Amino acid sequence: MAAMKLPFRRSAPVKGVIAEGPRFTRWAAIYFFGYVAAPFLLLCLALDVALYFLFKNVFHSCYGVLCFFE
Repeated sequence: MAAMKLPFRRSAPVKGVIAEGPRFTRWAAIYFFGYVAAPFLLLCLALDVALYFLFKNVFHSCYGVLCFFE
């Protein structure tokens, strides 16, 4: 298993110097959070609030975990 390397971590010579393979950086994590994780969580939050008010005001029923505390 030690001889098996992932293809994206491959080192290659660049102008005679062996360069390190690509890696995830702190900026990659920031961009992932800003462009993927945060919008997805905000969309889920908006859908949850919309469904809560729909069930509470239109259907007059309970929605989600809050039913257990009423």
